[in-house]
Amino acid sequence: MMNMTKYRKDFIDYILFNYEFDDRVAVWILNFIKSHPTVSRNVVFRDEGTVDRKLRISDSGSASPTLLFEKGNTVTVDGEVIFHELNMNQEHTLFLHFNLSRHDARYQKMKSLETDMDSTLEQMGQEAVIRQIDEALDAKDHKRFIRLTEYLNQIK
Repeated sequence: MMNMTKYRKDFIDYILFNYEFDDRVAVWILNFIKSHPTVSRNVVFRDEGTVDRKLRISDSGSASPTLLFEKGNTVTVDGEVIFHELNMNQEHTLFLHFNLSRHDARYQKMKSLETDMDSTLEQMGQEAVIRQIDEALDAKDHKRFIRLTEYLNQIK
């Protein structure tokens, strides 16, 4: 399996090299994300679903604010506040979304790769639970069978 953290860092380099940003703090934050081992490991490029922490970065050609950070019900465009949040909560997942003024196939591929990887991990988890259910049946462990079956139904 490819090293996703390195792939994410390379993608951020690509964005920095190919796009301009009205607010130079966006460049500073992207450089922080890619250079910090913990933060770069916990960043994902996906924008669907319910997320706790989302950073939107828009290039110069976009009509959106350059930086927009959402956490729960809080929204900010202040780069220093965003940097402080990223630095203080390095272990939390950060969903990074780019608003780009032109279609970018590499960005679409990155988001697709992240989604595919999540689906694969989810499938692997379900298969592991199914194996444990089979083991519980073989061992005639009714309580464990019921508990695992209920869990499998919840995660499906």
